[in-house]
Amino acid sequence: MAIFILFTPPRRPEDPEFGAASGHWLEGACYTPESGYVGDPRLATQNIECAAAAKGATFRYSARVTEIRQDGDKVLGITLDTGEKIDAPVAVNAGGPHSFMITEMAGQSNNNKIKTRALRHEVHVVPPPEGFKPEEQGYHTNDADIGAYFRPESGNMILTGSVDPDCDPKEWVDPDSFDREVSERQWKAQVYRLAIRIPKLPIPNQPTGLVDLYDVSNDWIPIYDKSDLKGYYQAIGTSGNQFKTAPVAGELMTELIEQVENGYDHDSSPLQFTLRHIGITIDTGVFHRNREIHAKSSFSVIG
Repeated sequence: MAIFILFTPPRRPEDPEFGAASGHWLEGACYTPESGYVGDPRLATQNIECAAAAKGATFRYSARVTEIRQDGDKVLGITLDTGEKIDAPVAVNAGGPHSFMITEMAGQSNNNKIKTRALRHEVHVVPPPEGFKPEEQGYHTNDADIGAYFRPESGNMILTGSVDPDCDPKEWVDPDSFDREVSERQWKAQVYRLAIRIPKLPIPNQPTGLVDLYDVSNDWIPIYDKSDLKGYYQAIGTSGNQFKTAPVAGELMTELIEQVENGYDHDSSPLQFTLRHIGITIDTGVFHRNREIHAKSSFSVIG
């Protein structure tokens, strides 16, 4: 049995107590062999695109929506920045980090109790200890004790990111204008925390990593729901982890839309959605736009 030294609470390198053990031990960890991660998001997105196209979906690239047209309390369609109008009885907000802007465009910001925002996030890549091959021997690991997650990265490297402990400042940004450069301050925080767990971790002289955005709700749990505007639906607040559940989320939204468009009162009695491969039923009220904040949420990218 593995025994882990605990360092809780997570700290930043400038904290005088950084790296100090708490005096407690953890005997073992939880291993989920079915879990995983998307190592090539572009390829995965292309695969989803091809699958959608095979079902009849079409795509408009480099097109900006400027209006969600409405007639009273019902969606009529959208207008593009070219002036083109696309009529549709149903519109789905799946805008990722731009979701809150689309919510505003639809006039629904004040009707959603749960809000979404764009959060700037960094992940960093470091070499492994000598003799360790992450792609052969590594796992996706959530280490809330040090406030980090880490996993194998291509080229037998290690990718690490923050799970947003209280000590890490959150940078809410305009999704159309934010700093895409890795910051030395956050690189040190994440890599040095990883080095606490992996003492033989080599620390490069130059930071390497990636900067992008999460679409974050108040409690980091997504909104998969209808809205107060008939025909307007929401699949938003998906942080950085719901991409992996996109096929299931698509099925859930499809059933929700079909039921509501046929008169089902989802607000009074949230849809009960059954996962067809494993038979588990989900009360979709957990994803409702007007739910209470879930106190037991991880409040992090680790869903």
